[in-house]
Amino acid sequence: GIQPGNSDRNYTLRRILRRAVKYGRTLEFKEPFFYKLVDVLALHMGEVFPELRARKDQIKAVLKVEEEAFNRTLDRGLELFEDQAFGNALSSLASSQGFLVIRSSRAPDKESGGETHSIEFRGGEKGDHRLTGSELVAGHWRKFLSGTPEIEAQDAFLLYDTFGFPLDLTELLARERGLTVDTAGFEKLMDEQKKRAREAGQKNKQIVSVSEIETKDATKFIGYDALETEAKVLEVVEMKDKTAIILDSSVCYAEMGGQIGDSGQIILGANTYPVSSTTKVGNTWLHFIEGEEAPAAGSVVRLAVDADRRHAIERHHTVTHILHWALHEVVNQEATQKGSNVTPEKLTFDFNNAALTAGQLSDIERLVNERIVANDPVSWSEIPYAEAKNNAGIMQLFGEKYPENVRVVQIGGKPLALNGYSMELCGGTHTRHTGEIGLFRLIAEGAVAAGVRRIEAVAGLEAYHAARADADLLKLLAGKVSAQGTADLEKKIDNLLAQQKELEKALKAAQQREASGKAKDLLATAENNILIANLGDVDGDYAMAVNDALKGVFNGIIVLASTGNGNVTLMATVSKEHQAKVQAGKIIQTIAPIVGGKGGGKPDFARGGGKDVSKVDAALAEARKLVG
Repeated sequence: GIQPGNSDRNYTLRRILRRAVKYGRTLEFKEPFFYKLVDVLALHMGEVFPELRARKDQIKAVLKVEEEAFNRTLDRGLELFEDQAFGNALSSLASSQGFLVIRSSRAPDKESGGETHSIEFRGGEKGDHRLTGSELVAGHWRKFLSGTPEIEAQDAFLLYDTFGFPLDLTELLARERGLTVDTAGFEKLMDEQKKRAREAGQKNKQIVSVSEIETKDATKFIGYDALETEAKVLEVVEMKDKTAIILDSSVCYAEMGGQIGDSGQIILGANTYPVSSTTKVGNTWLHFIEGEEAPAAGSVVRLAVDADRRHAIERHHTVTHILHWALHEVVNQEATQKGSNVTPEKLTFDFNNAALTAGQLSDIERLVNERIVANDPVSWSEIPYAEAKNNAGIMQLFGEKYPENVRVVQIGGKPLALNGYSMELCGGTHTRHTGEIGLFRLIAEGAVAAGVRRIEAVAGLEAYHAARADADLLKLLAGKVSAQGTADLEKKIDNLLAQQKELEKALKAAQQREASGKAKDLLATAENNILIANLGDVDGDYAMAVNDALKGVFNGIIVLASTGNGNVTLMATVSKEHQAKVQAGKIIQTIAPIVGGKGGGKPDFARGGGKDVSKVDAALAEARKLVG
């Protein structure tokens, strides 16, 4: 998920939260309150969004910290808005209308009734006026001032820059008091601030595009064996809205081979620069950082990988190799890999084959978990590609171009002996033993293109969360059907299905009896071998039952309509003796468009429908003209 922040969707979340906190002040909430609602939200919405319950404590902690931080500036910001921004707007309007404006402020005391500021308006055509802060907020100034005061751009910008008031919050406060805000001026000041920040940042940055990267030395990747390292900043690269740091060595894996890039942090003294992602251009690693500031070129920094995230990626990558092996064991060797994607949350594996059966999926999942429990060793080594090419046990992707030396990841067998049950050319990061994966679960299998299937799966803690969610769901379902635990659930469901079948059978019999009775009543309305009727708010199945009952006793033209569930059903039956005069298909083709639909059929029977219930009588009237 996302957290409150200063950019993109993170900032949108922060703005929403701060607006809620501001409304809380309207309700006299002085202390953090919003985070307390998470318990209620998780209770009522946890079944739909299970992550609310799984991460409840984390969500509460993030919200509380955000509330506390905003509360520290909210009181001063509101005071500044009332005293300065609001006051300046009124003063400017009053001065333009001939008033002399005198503003005063004081510490709150009993004599002032807690008021901290006031404004005097003197010399206007409507006399002199003195308004306290509460009277100003209440809008008493409208009695002698015309027009709409405008919050000045510099005041709105001060509230934003110093007190964290987003522009829309200032606009909200202004609207509540009958004011507007100089948004155009505010945006201009924002642009000027960004320009100053860029100019200041250029002192420590080299502004180049990717195609103009000056660094020629390859980044030395040492992340297979370490998660932290000291490194020298070779270059700082700015590309559009991103900043990338190039180091002489890195422990962060750069995105490639289906494995997502690492995140982490760059540390320089007391400053920390979060690394959001890592990619590569040629043999140069780009560490993308957040924010405007960056360490200067030439600095010696400490680079640390987000270890928890890396280990989750490693679990999913290693189990992808085992999945590939298991797929060959269960299906066939021709089920070749067409692509994969490995993230901390899950893995996807594309392969060419027909749809897998439930039995095959079960066998694959079992085989993978057996290898995990066996805690097989995982090792890797670099060998000449010519040697790998001549080893039939080493899997490689057809059509892929490989360098002179390649890295082989081996699972099982004797480490580094190239005798494992799974051996693939791979540059990604992996666990040291299969037991570190913990648990493997298949989530889905389906088609992504003609002849290409995709497996989605999870491992480690993500697999545990999936298993826990399934267990909770079974427990919930067992409770809904009054089963004595999940073991009794299947029996209860079988009983419910049998009951449903009997009820449907009884309902159909009752419907047929009722339809037969309705048909007898309708026979009395027939004239000249024509029977046209609106059955009202009943469904199409009931209308068909009435029609079938009529066909057995009435030799003529039948046109029926029903309007159950807000849908119009039309049907026509014409006996053989009357088809020379009119055919059922022609009737429905003519009247269905009247109710906003269409239909058709054979000469003896046709059916159609539409959505406009209000036009049913008009459609039947047209049918009378057609058959009359």
